[in-house]
Amino acid sequence: MTKHLRAAFYVALLAIGCMLTIAPARAQSVYGSIFGTVADTTGAVVPGATVTVTDEAKGTVVTVVSNGTGDYNVSHLVPDTYDLKVELKGFDTYISKGIVVQADVSPRVDIALKVGGAGGETVTVNADTVPELKTDRADVSTVFNQQEVSDLPVGDQNFTNLQLLLPGAQLLGWSHAADENPQASRQIQIDGQAFGGVAYELDGTDNQDPILGIVVVNPSMDSITETKITTQNFDAELGKAVSAVMAVQTKSGSNSFHGSAYDFRTSNAFLAREPFTQHPGQFTDVPSGIKNKFGGSVGGKIITDRLFFFGSYEGQRQRGGISELDTLPSKLVATSCLSGNGCDFSEYLANLPTGQGQIYDNRSGTPVAFAGNIIPNALVSQEWKNILTTLTPYINAESGGNLGGLDSNYRANGGGGFNSDLWAVRVDDTISQKQNAFVRFSRWTNTLSGGQLYTGLGGRGFGLGGYGGDSSSADDSASVGTDYIFNPKLITDIRLGYLRYNIADAKNDQTADAGAALGLAGANTGDTTTGGLPAFNISTLAGGSTQPLWGDGLNISRCNCPLIEREDQFQIVNNWTKVLGNHSIKVGADLRYGRNLRVPSDTNRSGQYNITAGPTSNKGADGLPFASLALGDVATFNRYASTSTNAKEFQKRTFFYGQDTWRATNKLTLNLG
Repeated sequence: MTKHLRAAFYVALLAIGCMLTIAPARAQSVYGSIFGTVADTTGAVVPGATVTVTDEAKGTVVTVVSNGTGDYNVSHLVPDTYDLKVELKGFDTYISKGIVVQADVSPRVDIALKVGGAGGETVTVNADTVPELKTDRADVSTVFNQQEVSDLPVGDQNFTNLQLLLPGAQLLGWSHAADENPQASRQIQIDGQAFGGVAYELDGTDNQDPILGIVVVNPSMDSITETKITTQNFDAELGKAVSAVMAVQTKSGSNSFHGSAYDFRTSNAFLAREPFTQHPGQFTDVPSGIKNKFGGSVGGKIITDRLFFFGSYEGQRQRGGISELDTLPSKLVATSCLSGNGCDFSEYLANLPTGQGQIYDNRSGTPVAFAGNIIPNALVSQEWKNILTTLTPYINAESGGNLGGLDSNYRANGGGGFNSDLWAVRVDDTISQKQNAFVRFSRWTNTLSGGQLYTGLGGRGFGLGGYGGDSSSADDSASVGTDYIFNPKLITDIRLGYLRYNIADAKNDQTADAGAALGLAGANTGDTTTGGLPAFNISTLAGGSTQPLWGDGLNISRCNCPLIEREDQFQIVNNWTKVLGNHSIKVGADLRYGRNLRVPSDTNRSGQYNITAGPTSNKGADGLPFASLALGDVATFNRYASTSTNAKEFQKRTFFYGQDTWRATNKLTLNLG
């Protein structure tokens, strides 16, 4: 560690040396500034003028004096609306009102003083006279102020959707499952870069999960004062970013108390029927569902002109309902297989397209067609009978479908729940004209659940995004910052940050030996991590449209379970700004220490079976996936399944060899800029 720190120290010295040659940098990632030149009406510069900047809401005051060339720079301003006053004996007093200062933004306000009489007059202008042209920096960015954040119809009141208002932004066609991303961070490509290249910052500290590349705490829209998205030429201190930086500032209190309250409520009762899975004219086929997002905020003073507070809360209570469509074996197959007279697949030969549906016995190596398309009872596996017994109530409820009722023949409605609570508190302290400080803490917790299509055999989920399982998470984000003005030419700011991303995810039957109950030897090993059902990926029937999906798993019920994810990160940022004449030079370091533990189940730990028509085909022609599954006894199941992952083998690969599936790291990162 000593060697690494020594190397980092030398790199820091080199970076500082390089930074001495850069162009002026006035704004900070958390603070803003106002700068400009004081001159008279003839254009001659006016040194020694007193420039006073007052926060309209908080009443805090910062005073500087224009230098020998008439330039002034009021830096490290907390984002807010300010009034600017310029005074000098012999000149009229100049006042500009309503100057909006945003984080990492520096409005330029040039002053033209008029020569005044003994008493002097006051000239007042509005901030709309301030030039919009940005002259102090070259970044390409879009800033959404408090009113825009509040008034824009942002989808689902999700602040990450603001990225979609940028040119070159595109929403990806896929997303992380709801159990891995319950905070609903959107996966958006900006300028063709990967979505993980977007750096999320909350009050100047990191707010991004280092593994999945998504936001950790998704703040409520009501708690945001502004959002700045920089897509090109962002500052060196934001070196983690690749495609964009999305920096969010939370609101602070003021001398007057203010608050808000809201409630957004939607119901499936107002949704149109989905024609492919919901019968026309049958209202009962529209699954029930309701979503209620509500919250509020309050801010005010603790000490007038000195100490302020702000707090916000947002809750979500959602019961989601969706319709699922699946393909089950026919009633004839179920009754014949369970009767002991052999499995009768004659319906498939009669209803599938010509040349499809004939099943073959391949035990001898030479395909021999089963007479009447019936598999003799002696060849039917007990596991298949156990599966059919579990599915019998659902097979009896089959109705409609394609291919004579053999495809897409079972549909059902179900639901799942999602409850979340998000709250944040912030305190700002104007300690003196030389020092400001703030502290903010946010916590987001949720529970996510979803039922599945079949009791005892899992299947597609009814929860959000087709989720079937049981998940909970608790994410935290904290930020502490202060700045200190040693003198008008030397300023420093320090920020401390902490984030935690913590998810626990499990199958609905995680604690049960559900695979063993179906007779699948080796599916459950007695360890909870291998509990529950395996995954059955069964090929679509020839000419069919719906793939049968049974069991549990990420590709079945959108449940990456069991999932253990515990990540936290500690961060310290220190920047120094030095004014040299008309230039300001900024140097600093960003030090982060992260601990990441992620044990996913991208492949089901109870086993995964991919069943095709191959074992009952004539060298690739004909054959039926259900018939292949019917032949799979314990000794030959892996041979008849096209691929299979045994639970014990998978567990061994995961915990001893599987760097691709198991990850635990301690990482120290140093960014210099």
